[in-house]
Amino acid sequence: MERYDAGAPRRAGFSLLEAMLVVAIGLIVTAAGLPRLNNVIANMKLRSSMTTVSGLLQNCRMMAVQRNRTLTARFKVRTSPPYSLTYFVKPATDSSDTPAPTDIQVAMEAPISVPDGAPTGPGAPPVISNAALGLTISPLYTNASFNSTGLPRAYDDVTNTCAANNAFIKYFKDNRIGDGGGWSAISISPAGRIKRWFWNGSSWKD
Repeated sequence: MERYDAGAPRRAGFSLLEAMLVVAIGLIVTAAGLPRLNNVIANMKLRSSMTTVSGLLQNCRMMAVQRNRTLTARFKVRTSPPYSLTYFVKPATDSSDTPAPTDIQVAMEAPISVPDGAPTGPGAPPVISNAALGLTISPLYTNASFNSTGLPRAYDDVTNTCAANNAFIKYFKDNRIGDGGGWSAISISPAGRIKRWFWNGSSWKD
């Protein structure tokens, strides 16, 4: 049996109480930083989703030219599992709000809502001004159609005709992001320029 002298130097190490204090502090720091980290990750996913949507809109525009017909970019928000925002392209004459397997489509994995018009709800930001959009008249909130020349038009399902060139905008809210954040938008100019926007808490930035 090993014996220790009272005067012998003690071995270095941590007591159980010290180890428990370190673990407790680590847990507190983690709990405090987790919501912020979740928001950062959700914002990155939202940016990626808006890049995906803007890419599909650009593809819709190019396909309208290639196919020499008017195409419309539509969307569907799934409010039950698996939650997602699905954007898809259909001929303007097809008013179905459900994508077919043959439709070109993209799906974003997040509970993203799409207001019918301007942002609404607690902490909702103001609309992007016409001056910031470079417009003289307000954009439309409806689905954008692109004609055979690649210009955005408002398609009338009743008369099956397109109006003159229009500007469009859609606002999006990622419901995982709190504190008034999680807002984004995609605008389309009358010339067909597609641009992403993100609300930083005080102003809209691209």
